[in-house]
Amino acid sequence: MAYYESYRYYTRVQNNTSSAPAVMPPSYEPEYNAQIDMNLRNGRKISIVKVFVYVLVGFSLLGAVIFSNVQQLQVANSITAKKQEYTNLQSEYVRVQSELAGKTSNKDIQEYAENTLGMRTIDGSQIEYVEIQTNDVVEIPVEEQNVFVKMKTWFDNLVEYLRG
Repeated sequence: MAYYESYRYYTRVQNNTSSAPAVMPPSYEPEYNAQIDMNLRNGRKISIVKVFVYVLVGFSLLGAVIFSNVQQLQVANSITAKKQEYTNLQSEYVRVQSELAGKTSNKDIQEYAENTLGMRTIDGSQIEYVEIQTNDVVEIPVEEQNVFVKMKTWFDNLVEYLRG
């Protein structure tokens, strides 16, 4: 019935059929229902200790993730430093190799031999040829073996042949 009366009141105000002053109708206030409660999870309340534990676990997981990221960054920086050191060592190796090649050239060796050791280059008058006789052959006589040694040698050769 209250709905009908408020509807009649609004229609009169809109049509200005009533000389009564326009007064706003009372606002709707919902009734308190005891069945509706702000408890979570089917009426079970979460205690403050559980909330604290969950927050603590969350922060510890966050800390673990941050710590692992820091460790990865440190390892990556270490790898980068070692790669840079490796590159520097490679360039130093190339430099030392080129320096060594420069010092061991034939011209440098010849200059060192002439100036430091007092040597000089060979000329045609210093060459002497040596002849080697190739017809000489040294023969080693075969030692005489007794009959038992010959038989043992023959038997060993036979066993070796049969084995393959």
